[in-house]
Amino acid sequence: MTSVPEGDLVLGALGTLGTPVDCAGFTRLDLEGPQVLWLVAAGALDLFAVDAGQRGHWHHLGRLEAGTLLLGPVTGPQHTLVARPLRGCVVRRIGLRELYQPAPTQTWSYDAYGNPQYVPPTTSPLEYALALGVGRGLSVLFQAPMAGEGAAEDGGAPARVHSSVGDDDVFWMQVPPGSVQYGSLYGAEAAADLLMDPAVWQSMVDQQYRLLTTLDRWIEQLERSHETRTAAGIRAGEAVRDQADRTLLAAIGKPSARRVTAADADATYAACRLVARAVGITLADPGHGGAGSDRLDPVERIALASRVRTRTVRLTGRWWREDVGPLVGHRALSGAPVALLWRRGGYVAVHPATGRRTPVEKANAAEFEPRAVMFYRPLPDRRLGPLGLLRFTLRGTGGDLRALLLSGLVTVAVGALVPIATGRVLGEFVPRAQAGLITQVCLAVLVGSVVAAAFLLMQNLTVLRLEGRVEAALQPAVWDRLLRLPTGFFTGRSTGELASAAMGISAIRRMLAGVGPTVAQSVTVGAMNLGLLLWFSVPMALAAVGMLVVIAAVFLGLGLWQVRWQRRLVVLTNKLNNQAFQTLRGLPKLRVAAAENYAYAAWAGEFARSRELQQRVGRIKNLTTVLGAVYLPLCSLLMFMLLAGPARGSMSAADFLAFNTAVTMLLTSVTQVTGAFVSVVAALPLYEQIKPVLDAAPEVRSGSTRPGPLSGALAARRLSFRYSDDGPLVLDDVSFEVRPGEFVAIVGPSGCGKSTLLRLLIGFDRPLAGSVLYDGQDLAALDRSAVRRQCGVVLQHAQPFTGSIMDVICGTEPYPAEEVMAAARLAGLAEDIERMPMGLHTIVSGSGSVSGGQRQRLMIAQALIRRPRLLFLDEATSALDNVTQRTVIESTKALNATRIVIAHRLSTVLDADRVIVMEDGRIAQQGPPAQLLADTTGRLHELVRRQLA
Repeated sequence: MTSVPEGDLVLGALGTLGTPVDCAGFTRLDLEGPQVLWLVAAGALDLFAVDAGQRGHWHHLGRLEAGTLLLGPVTGPQHTLVARPLRGCVVRRIGLRELYQPAPTQTWSYDAYGNPQYVPPTTSPLEYALALGVGRGLSVLFQAPMAGEGAAEDGGAPARVHSSVGDDDVFWMQVPPGSVQYGSLYGAEAAADLLMDPAVWQSMVDQQYRLLTTLDRWIEQLERSHETRTAAGIRAGEAVRDQADRTLLAAIGKPSARRVTAADADATYAACRLVARAVGITLADPGHGGAGSDRLDPVERIALASRVRTRTVRLTGRWWREDVGPLVGHRALSGAPVALLWRRGGYVAVHPATGRRTPVEKANAAEFEPRAVMFYRPLPDRRLGPLGLLRFTLRGTGGDLRALLLSGLVTVAVGALVPIATGRVLGEFVPRAQAGLITQVCLAVLVGSVVAAAFLLMQNLTVLRLEGRVEAALQPAVWDRLLRLPTGFFTGRSTGELASAAMGISAIRRMLAGVGPTVAQSVTVGAMNLGLLLWFSVPMALAAVGMLVVIAAVFLGLGLWQVRWQRRLVVLTNKLNNQAFQTLRGLPKLRVAAAENYAYAAWAGEFARSRELQQRVGRIKNLTTVLGAVYLPLCSLLMFMLLAGPARGSMSAADFLAFNTAVTMLLTSVTQVTGAFVSVVAALPLYEQIKPVLDAAPEVRSGSTRPGPLSGALAARRLSFRYSDDGPLVLDDVSFEVRPGEFVAIVGPSGCGKSTLLRLLIGFDRPLAGSVLYDGQDLAALDRSAVRRQCGVVLQHAQPFTGSIMDVICGTEPYPAEEVMAAARLAGLAEDIERMPMGLHTIVSGSGSVSGGQRQRLMIAQALIRRPRLLFLDEATSALDNVTQRTVIESTKALNATRIVIAHRLSTVLDADRVIVMEDGRIAQQGPPAQLLADTTGRLHELVRRQLA
């Protein structure tokens, strides 16, 4: 608890009155009033004005420190007072009846010079403490609505009063004798007499009412000012946009310009096109086909039409000096779009209409909004092999590759001087004591080493930059490819396996980091040194090549042996990751079945195997390290033995020293190449996991047609489908048509093909034969993702993702809270949300935090918020009671959308315009429900009879 401030008269006089309220753990404190005084006894309170209906924002008024008195709020004004206690806060609730005490003695005296001096009351300091504490509280209330004035930081500092002050308001002040002269309009009374006067307290209540009314007007003015500024900003942006469009039209309307399209006239599209061209993306025209929602940002809408992923980045610090790729930005004042492109060490802002380039510098960086949008280049729709993946990754890195080539050539050239200089110095200059030449050669080698070190540093920095670009381009592209694959691809593949495959790109990049430059440099150095060996002595060179082959074979064998176990380890690691994910996800079920020990035992066995494989791989790495440390001295020893034996006298000492140095460098180069080869081979298991993702064709290809706005008409023509080539037909020659706005119920026994039919209708699977038509357009030729964006789909076992209720309902599109609540009301979920403490901001974590009925209604609200033209429900109301189901049916009926519902409930079937009865993959009956029920020999009548039995 916070200690009482020493010497505070308010706490000393009033600190024992009333009832203490310990606010520990409180997030809010509703202040009771107006016959109650609230004393901050310890700590502090933040005071807010809140709508009395508990809706809207909390408007901060100030902070009530210890020793502050506040009269509880009155009823009537739109806003009331709510406090938020800080840590260690304690308040006292003091009723007005507890304040009366006998009149105090005189509290003013004079010093030796005749000056007035305040003396604290000796008998009853209550009146003075009351005046001081109430003054502190009023100052906090007065300071908030003062136009143009900052809030006073000291709770006891005086605040100027505006129009909230009335003629009969009460002011508390300390008046030394002789310091104030009263006019005819003012009077003074003793504080003790005032405390006994009910009229004074009524005046304080009236003053509180007028003050809260003033707060109402102040908050209303704040909100109105915010709306005015927002509207003004929108109008200014539209005006600048119109001007930009006129400038663009004038610029592209010249005879030499190409044909003007609607997209060319759009400044945002023009800026996006400049950025996309720099990235290597071809943008689609968003003006045709209605690809996106009008709620989306224009840049997002263009990206959606072009099937391009985007990311919003923050422009902070010296962002104009940090290359993160081409960006679409906006001017801060006008909101006009610009293309931010990297040119020669900094960003330039390119005007989309005129093409004028403005370098971004510190002086003008604030002219741009602190957020921009970057485009991610997708992988080509075709199958990609390693070389295709490499070409995709290295696009736009020509400058870095040239820098690598230059640094590699310089390093190799300097490296070639080492054996020659070694042989000359030790073989000729040292025996002849030619100190001058020795010094010159040493200086030359030193300068060459410094130059080589500088270029090696440049090479390493370039490799790091390349790795960053590869990671930034390839990893998002792989995830984009994975998300664009048809749903059939995910059948039989676990979540852990797919996640490991997608993230395997990063692992491959880490394993192959710097392999390319290392191999190129090592091959070049090795070839040059091999030439030197042949020049000095062909027999000795052949002997060195023999040693080279043996060493390369040993290291290669060890590498392949390591890869053998590495491949098994990768597969087992992915299995462990998937097993851990599935175990955590199914932990509630495991606890219900008391099977935690079995799950742990299953994981422990596989984990023990993975540790054994890791140890085997580690032993091979240790053996490779040991051989790498001993083979160079061993080879040098063999060279000396050859020179002392069979090759005696074949070369001079100087030539042999140069020869031996060249052999050492050659062997080092071969070791580096072999190690790089082993790294490539070790990456093969990871590539094999990602290969199915790269081989599979995306669900939507670049040549797919966008459907345009759908009317709701749907037709199935002779649909047949089976899940495997040798499996039975799940659907056999199914045909029907649905008119716009029609309600069709599909019923039938389990396993008759209802859910499979729904998957074909929404494009999750391709039919073996036949076609699905939307407004007469074959779904196989359409952009199925664009079709589904105009549909609402709730599948049988759909689960909400983790996030707030508002995030779950909105999905990826921005919706105001009013529309979200409207969708929740259509789904019968609004009352549940209103009962939740955080309302729409309540966090939903999978299906464990909501009931089955709430989960279904949440998914229905997610489908209804976009006001779809077609609505597909697969047993989406099975967990709802009859009343809630009736609410959902009536709500969906009001949408005037085509509804196709798979249901078993009789009430759902009877509300349909038409019922399709399926049996063994065929349509057994279809027609109005009353007509089908009247047929006592029909399949629907039998299904209903079984349900009612």
